[in-house]
Amino acid sequence: MKLFKKIAAGLFIICLLAGMVPMAAADNDDASYGDEFYAGKTWDDVAVALFEKYDVDPDRISLGYYNTVTGEEHFHNPDKYMVAGSMFKVPLNMLFTEKISKGEMDWDDNVGPYKYSELLKGSIIHSDNEYAKVLWKEAGTWLDNSNSVYHRYRELICPYMGEDPATVDPKFYENNFITARQMTECIKTLFAEPDRFPKLMETMQQAEPKNYFKLKEKRFDIGHKYGFLLDGQRLYMCDCGFAFTDDPIVMVMFTDGVNKAYDVMADYAVMMCDYTQYNTAKRLENEKIEAAKAEAEAKAQAEAEQKKAQEAAQMMENNTAGEKTDIPQTSVEVPESEVKESHGIGSVVSGIFVVIALIAALAAVLRISRKKYMKTAWAVASIVLCAAAVILCIVGVNAGTLIAKPDGDPQQCAVDFMDSITTGNYEHAYSLLKGYSGLGLENEPSDEAGKIMYDALKKSYSYSLTGDCIVDLLEARQQIQFNYLDLPATEDDIQIQTMNELEKIVNTRSKSSVYDSHNNYLPEVTKEAYTKAVQSVLANAEKYYTSTGIQLQLEYNGDGWFVIPAESLLMALSGNTSK
Repeated sequence: MKLFKKIAAGLFIICLLAGMVPMAAADNDDASYGDEFYAGKTWDDVAVALFEKYDVDPDRISLGYYNTVTGEEHFHNPDKYMVAGSMFKVPLNMLFTEKISKGEMDWDDNVGPYKYSELLKGSIIHSDNEYAKVLWKEAGTWLDNSNSVYHRYRELICPYMGEDPATVDPKFYENNFITARQMTECIKTLFAEPDRFPKLMETMQQAEPKNYFKLKEKRFDIGHKYGFLLDGQRLYMCDCGFAFTDDPIVMVMFTDGVNKAYDVMADYAVMMCDYTQYNTAKRLENEKIEAAKAEAEAKAQAEAEQKKAQEAAQMMENNTAGEKTDIPQTSVEVPESEVKESHGIGSVVSGIFVVIALIAALAAVLRISRKKYMKTAWAVASIVLCAAAVILCIVGVNAGTLIAKPDGDPQQCAVDFMDSITTGNYEHAYSLLKGYSGLGLENEPSDEAGKIMYDALKKSYSYSLTGDCIVDLLEARQQIQFNYLDLPATEDDIQIQTMNELEKIVNTRSKSSVYDSHNNYLPEVTKEAYTKAVQSVLANAEKYYTSTGIQLQLEYNGDGWFVIPAESLLMALSGNTSK
C-alpha cells in the first residue's frame, strides 16, 4: 500500500509539472532585449555588445544591415571576402527567375534533367548542392567568352551584387567568396523588385523555418538562405535574408571559426529586429513632432505672407491693414483602429485535465483517510486517471491546441479587400472587415477643395503583395506594399499657391469684391483661392505619392476570413491625416 501511495504521489507531481510546461515554454518565446537596451546606442554599439556577449573576435565576423524604408545601412568588415556556403544560391536563382519574368523561360522548362521549379525549391529550401551545380553550369554557358563556365556564371551574378564584372576584385572569381556589402546589395535588389524575381522571396521564407536567423526570432516573418561548411576543425557559418519588421530590413552575417556561431547568428537576428522596431517607433514619433512644427511654421509664414498682401492692397487703396480670414482646410476622416488580440487555449485545456486528475486523487485520499485502506478498484482507477492526465498534458504540450482547420484562403481575402479598396467598391470591402462597419472612405467631402483632395487620394491607391500569407490556426497575416497620396506633403505648396491666388484676386478685382467692412478677406474669396490652389497642386499629385509596408491581420470565424484594419493601413487610407 505504501508503494502504491508513493507511485500515486509521483504521478500527481508529473501531472502538475506537465500542466506548467506550456506556461514555461511561453515565457521563453520572447527573445527581445527590450527598448532600454537600445536607448542611446548606435548600430555599431549594438554590434559590439553582440561581440562582447559571445567573446567574438571582430576580425572573424562580417555583418550587413539595411532598412528598406529609411535607407539606413550599416556594415562590419563590409569588404572582407568570406566563405559564402550556400548563400550563392540566391543570386544564382535570381538569374533564372528573372528569365521567367521576362518570358524567356517557364517554370516547367528543363534545366539539365530537371524542371526549373524543382531546382528552385531543391536549391533554396533543401540547399541541394547538386541542383545548384546544375544551375550554375547551365548559366555558365550563357556567355560566349574564353573564361571557365564557373567564371562566366560569376560574371552574370555580379550586377546583383552591385559589382561590374570587369572591375570586381579577382578574389570574387577564385572560389565561393562573397562580401557582406555584396550580399546585402543582392538581398536589397531582390526585396526592391520581387516581381523581377518571381517566387524567390516566397521560397526563401520556407527555408529552415526554425533555424539560423529564425532560431530565436519568432515575432516577424523571415526569408533567408543560410550557409554551413565544416573544413576540418574550422566552421564557416553564414546567413542572409530579410525580416518583415514594421520597417522591413535586410540582414547578412558571415562567420569564420567563431565559437558558438549558431547562438551569435540567432542573437544577431533578434538584435537587428529589436533595433529596427526601437528606431522605427522613435522615427514615427519624431515625424509627428516635426509635422506639427512644420504645420505651425507654415501657418505663421502664411499669416505673414497674407499680411504682406493685405498691406500691399491697402497701400494701393490707402487703407489700414485688417486681420485675415483663415483659409479653410479639408481632411479625410478615418475612424480609430481597434485591434483585438486572440489567445490560445492549450494551457487552459492542460490545466483542466490536471484539475480533474487532482479531484479524483483527492477523493481517493479522503477514502483512504476514512477507512485506513484502499481497495484494488480504487487504486486501479486512481492510476488510470493519473496516467490519462499525464498523457493528455504531454500531448497538449507537443501537439498544441486542437482546432478545426479553417476553410477558405486568407490571402484571397486580403486580395479581395485591397482590390475593393483600390477600385472604390467600399461596400464589398466593408463586408470583409471584422469589427468595422466602414472606414469613412465612402463619405465624400461637401466642399469643392475637399472633393478634389478626396478624388486625388482615391486615385493614388495601389498595392502589391510581399511574400506568402502566413497562417497560424485561426489567424493569418499578409504583408503588402501600399502606395498612396501623402496629403501633409502637399500643405506647403498649397499654402504658397493660395497666397499666389489671393494676390491675383487682389490685383484684378475691386476692393469691395475682395474685403469686408473690416478689411478682412471675404470668406468666398479665401475659399476660391484655396480651391484653385488645391486644384493646381494636385494636378501633379504623383509628385506627392509615397509607399509603406503594411501587415494585414486576418481572423477566421465560422463564416470565413475577415480583415482587422491595422493603424498603419488606416493612416495610409487617410493620406497620412488620421490622428
